[in-house]
Amino acid sequence: MAGPVIDRGLGPAQPTRADVLNHLRGEGLVDASAINRAELISSRTGQPVEQVLNQLGGLSDDALVEAYAAVTGCEIWDPMAEPIAVDPANIGVTVEYLRRARLAPLSDQAGELICAACDPLDSEAATGLVFATGRKITLLAARPADWSRVFNLAFAEVAHEAAAPDERRLEREIDQVSDGSAVGPGARLVAAAFEAAIAQGASDIHFRPRRNNLSIRLRVDGRLVDFQTASADLAASAVSRVKVIANLDLGERRLPQDGRTTFVIAGRQVDVRVATSPTVFGESAVLRILDRTSVPLDLDTLGLSPPVTRVLRRAAKAPHGLFLVTGPTGSGKTTTLYALLQTFAGSAKNVLSVEDPVEFHFDHVGQTQVAPQLGLSFAKVLRSFLRQDPDVILVGEIRDPETAAVAVQAAMTGHFVLASVHANDALAVLPRMQDMGVEPYQLAAGFRGAAAQRLVRMLCTACRTKRPATEAETAFAREAGAPPPKHGFDPIGCPACKGSGFKGRIAIGEAFMAGEDLLRAVADQAPPSQIAEIARNAGLTSMAADGAAKVAQGQTTFEEVMAAVYG
Repeated sequence: MAGPVIDRGLGPAQPTRADVLNHLRGEGLVDASAINRAELISSRTGQPVEQVLNQLGGLSDDALVEAYAAVTGCEIWDPMAEPIAVDPANIGVTVEYLRRARLAPLSDQAGELICAACDPLDSEAATGLVFATGRKITLLAARPADWSRVFNLAFAEVAHEAAAPDERRLEREIDQVSDGSAVGPGARLVAAAFEAAIAQGASDIHFRPRRNNLSIRLRVDGRLVDFQTASADLAASAVSRVKVIANLDLGERRLPQDGRTTFVIAGRQVDVRVATSPTVFGESAVLRILDRTSVPLDLDTLGLSPPVTRVLRRAAKAPHGLFLVTGPTGSGKTTTLYALLQTFAGSAKNVLSVEDPVEFHFDHVGQTQVAPQLGLSFAKVLRSFLRQDPDVILVGEIRDPETAAVAVQAAMTGHFVLASVHANDALAVLPRMQDMGVEPYQLAAGFRGAAAQRLVRMLCTACRTKRPATEAETAFAREAGAPPPKHGFDPIGCPACKGSGFKGRIAIGEAFMAGEDLLRAVADQAPPSQIAEIARNAGLTSMAADGAAKVAQGQTTFEEVMAAVYG
């Protein structure tokens, strides 16, 4: 056999990893400190420096593959245009060899094997493939996330069926005790679920063991959808892998645990909150994805109607007082509160927050997470804040009379307090606070306003169909005080929305600032109907009216708004 032939489209000079780093420096994609840190890790792990940067989240998949292409002359692999179409057995190699080498055989024609490679500079892996197959190899540069997703889909069944039951059990036990088991089936299952969640814009991943299998579901646009049903043998190893990366106690399986970790997907870091819980068939795990890049924390990009956004901006400029945001779990309250916090970035104000848990980190905010097991409650942290000269305080949730009393006290003594509270609508926060022991005169002195919101699914603009408005839609809009719509839109389903007819979510909301008339009515303990009339006369538009307007604009459907507003 002739010597190995590997085609990367190279000129006479062979590229090196130093060339890749020089390219990255020249493009300004990485700085010297990041490279120095990656070089230290590379010296201890044997991984190439640019691969370390990618795995640490300091270099995106796109930037990495473009650097490889620029230095080696390889084309960049498009998985949609060139799927995996070669059975490894037909070319004399195993799936596990290809997995370790991070190569994917795409086509085999006229003695030439075209492969997608995560690392086109890994000559050892490519040369080994040349000798094993006896073919000339042409490499395409692959994004690591693309390679992993397509490879696992193509060869998952082969890999699982090849393992005998005893071997699967051994792999599971290794997976439970070793963080280095990233190539184990449980780890691959977790990685595949997380990559699918990011690709579909999911907010949560649910691993739930059942009698005969492991159910994995994703919450996409507020709905749980099935992702995969795996063998029951993988339930323990998958949850153990989640616990390992979240630094939870592997030996504790009888009590719930909470943790936090960071995944690196496509070369960027994504924070994840992890909660495990014992069930009759083993431990379950839920991963909440806290991807700040998916929701820009800016009031103008939240999707709220202009009147609501204007109220929020007015609230952020208040020198003191209490402003409340309300809505059910999963309605986007925290995102709105964080967008309000973002308005103070770069200001001279001392901004503090107490949360359970802290979901996103801000450089300009002193953030504290409550720890009930240590006696560190919302109320206790709030009291300590009042001795730290704050200008703005965020309370993650007012859920008991003690926290409500301290929050109102802070609002009455010259601090601006933002908080969430559970109530049905914006005006309902007033009786809710009184139910928690806040006196009417205290509300009149400290209350500044409130906002309420829900999230509804957005119609897919690629496939929605327009039709005349129905009688139900017209009656709903009229009752909500909105102009009657001329048209409605129906979800159809297409590849862009994966057949659901919906893609993404948008907020419907209502908000008001409390004027003197309203505060006087609160102090005089006026009936709720009178307070509501004062608020409407001052410009309060209901969530139902906001939803009706979004239906008329073709952003969502009448059914979505009805379900969100009335349940």
